[in-house]
Amino acid sequence: MENKKGLSLLSVIGICEGFSFYGTGIIITLFMTQFLKLTLGFSLLIYGTYCGLVYITSLFGGYLGDTKLGSRYLINIGNILMLAGLLFLTGSALSYNPQVPIHSIFLFNIQEIMLILSLICIIFGEGILRVSVSSIVPLLYEDSDKTIDKSFTTINMTINVGMVIASILLGLTIGEGNPYLYKYGFLFLALSSVVALIVYNLFKNKYLINKKGELVGLKPNIKNVSSKIKEKLTQKEKNHIKAIIIIQIFAIIFFIGFEQIDAVLMFFVKDYMVNTIMFIPFKITPELIRFIEPFGVIIFSLLFIKYSKNNEKLLFKMIVGISLILLVYIIFFIPCTMADLGIINIPLSFVVIIELLRSISEIMVLPIVLSIVSLLAPEKYLSRLMSLTYVALATAYIISGMLGGFFPSGSITPYLFGIIPIADFKSYCLIFIVMYCALLAIILASKGKIRKLME
Repeated sequence: MENKKGLSLLSVIGICEGFSFYGTGIIITLFMTQFLKLTLGFSLLIYGTYCGLVYITSLFGGYLGDTKLGSRYLINIGNILMLAGLLFLTGSALSYNPQVPIHSIFLFNIQEIMLILSLICIIFGEGILRVSVSSIVPLLYEDSDKTIDKSFTTINMTINVGMVIASILLGLTIGEGNPYLYKYGFLFLALSSVVALIVYNLFKNKYLINKKGELVGLKPNIKNVSSKIKEKLTQKEKNHIKAIIIIQIFAIIFFIGFEQIDAVLMFFVKDYMVNTIMFIPFKITPELIRFIEPFGVIIFSLLFIKYSKNNEKLLFKMIVGISLILLVYIIFFIPCTMADLGIINIPLSFVVIIELLRSISEIMVLPIVLSIVSLLAPEKYLSRLMSLTYVALATAYIISGMLGGFFPSGSITPYLFGIIPIADFKSYCLIFIVMYCALLAIILASKGKIRKLME
């Protein structure tokens, strides 16, 4: 039985989360380089560490949800920490000093101390908030409910809605990155956390309930199960955990290429593609390319929610998602070949197709993985196993960053495994084509055994 009002409340939290967290990501590197005068390299190092730690701290949030506090309370704690972090950033941006020299280490002035405090708060706040929202979704449903994948698709969509709104609003507020305007951008982001706190606390007791009308997420997951279940896992539960771990490994490999092409497309567009599309009366900048994928997620999620029937083919949907990311790299191989031939006016339509396919692949993998975890995880391990999905994302970010070194950008030719030269764009693209062909072969060969573990 679907709890639409409870899902609507969590969707509002998702919009605010996407607005505040991804909005911060949009401007934080510019803030560090333009306002704090940190070097680009040092700023990117800070940003990469920050992103990775956000996903890793979801393990901490999962541990709290399973053993110490109910997800209901953790959502509040996560939002409060997010608000504190954004207020610290607002404070850091209040006083601009153009006399500060460009530097590649922290000077530990008041602005930089507030930056460090803000990032710590956001890291823990987002890590706790994301896994807590994901963990409370299955508590709104009956054990046999067949529409939970639609619910996770809805949450994922609303996060993208928040991200798109943040992109537009911050673009209008800060423009080209005026150092004196950053404080208003961070203040807008902080206000979204205030909205989340107000709306959540006004309606949580009314809407976050199960079929019986009982409040959900009040207790840690381990206290929701009987003492007999606490003693040891059954063989069925062990098989389910094995299936979850296997699915998470597949998710890591999927997101390696998913994140990689997002990182390199802007550089490829800037150097090799025309910046116009037929019937669109303005130039397409590399930054505008980033709007296509989240817009695609929003539109295709609405179609998925309307027409998707049930959870019975979750593994099949994941295979479709991985097949789509393979198709993305097969299509990308065409402009890569053209770039290797010296062609610099490659049609931008390739990127539009790639980004739209990438948005569908995200819908077919991330919400599906969360659905599989929610359906298979033993209740006392629900939050921790849910947090593994975000740890998988963090792992994918790290590996994707390493593989980014093979993107052709200089005179030095890198070698894959020390023996395979990656001298051009075609070779770089083939890394991912081969990787996803191998992954699909493994999944198709083992899907019978995986389904058996999922029974």
